[in-house]
Amino acid sequence: MIIDINVNFRLKLIEVDDIEELRLWKNKHKESFFLKKDITPEEQIKWFEFYERDKENFMFVVQEGVDNYYINVGCMGYRVKDNIVDVYNIMRGKRNKDSCNSMATAFTTMNVYISCKYKYDITCKVLNNNPARHWYEKLNFETTNQLSEYSEYKLNIKIGVNS
Repeated sequence: MIIDINVNFRLKLIEVDDIEELRLWKNKHKESFFLKKDITPEEQIKWFEFYERDKENFMFVVQEGVDNYYINVGCMGYRVKDNIVDVYNIMRGKRNKDSCNSMATAFTTMNVYISCKYKYDITCKVLNNNPARHWYEKLNFETTNQLSEYSEYKLNIKIGVNS
């Protein structure tokens, strides 16, 4: 599945060919995630096998058009459980120097897609020491619970003028 954002920017469901790049990005930014150790190639393969069996888990690569092909520049995912959508692993992998697209645009597009597909709350958990917490807040996520290690957020979706 591909969700087009514009002619040069899209979300594409991950395939096995994407998982090594995702592993390297996650290891590079592990201080911002709950798992603090490096992920081995074998662990990534096991994760992908589990991911493929989970029909309520969707991971996208964010792709940007360069010349006549697309390159992966980030990733983001969501999973549905107990009538709640949890967005996770939102990260910029690499920056294209000529990019005019943003991860905020990709993330907002994914959240609009989710809100059209499901009538569930869209939530996430973010470590308290993660500088991206403010980014989530700028994108209409509101704190619902603050714990010692992380904060729980819920997307405040306003649809229509009177909402």
